[in-house]
Amino acid sequence: MKDKFKWGKITLPKDSSYQGNILGIKFQIDYTDSVLSFKLASENEDIEEVITNRIVGKVHELFLLPALPDRTLILKPKNNLSISPNTAFKFYVYLPVNFQLYSGGVKVENKVFEYSDTNLSSTWFGEPSEGELCYALYTSFDTEINKEKMGDKFVICPIEITNSSKEILEVKRLAVCGFHLNIYANNQMLISNKVKINYTGFNTLTNVQYSKVPTSSVSGLKQIASARIPEGNTVIKRSFQLIRHITQF
Repeated sequence: MKDKFKWGKITLPKDSSYQGNILGIKFQIDYTDSVLSFKLASENEDIEEVITNRIVGKVHELFLLPALPDRTLILKPKNNLSISPNTAFKFYVYLPVNFQLYSGGVKVENKVFEYSDTNLSSTWFGEPSEGELCYALYTSFDTEINKEKMGDKFVICPIEITNSSKEILEVKRLAVCGFHLNIYANNQMLISNKVKINYTGFNTLTNVQYSKVPTSSVSGLKQIASARIPEGNTVIKRSFQLIRHITQF
């Protein structure tokens, strides 16, 4: 039968079927003879003609969950952004969603596959000898949530940057570790916990805080996915980068 899709657990009675659509991908799950079978098809494909994948075991439950990319995201604002000394700026960015399929329970060892709807390009953050491979992403830094970004394709991430230095902070590149973020949802959107960044100077590491609760500015939120890598309240790392010749992003 065709059901309205909701993130989370899908329980199938024996000899039953479930169909839905997620991030523009059609999927069908069947449970017969104690074997779970599932198919994925693009909008232009006939789901009856795609390859069938099977999960064998004493399991009749699947979990479809959203996830953020597994690398640090290097965000470039679509408009120039400068923050004066002793000033805080609050805004929202929009992070692309992957989806994960688990069988029997949400554990790393039970993950069957992960799908990404967005082909993110790679970029390098940091010096050639001391840096990390990241994903590059252009996004707007909006002071209000863009209604067009609501839904299942983006996780809306609230960010607050405080410039505690004595110089103007020009935000050319902003590193956000999406794998440290939980995902919350209501009937309208996906949203993460808040990221607070305290900038004290380009040559110093940055204090980054991850809130333990969802933002209070959006009502009806419920946590539906945990961070890939749970993090403590505060981490110290480099969050900003000037334009470097080592990357075109």
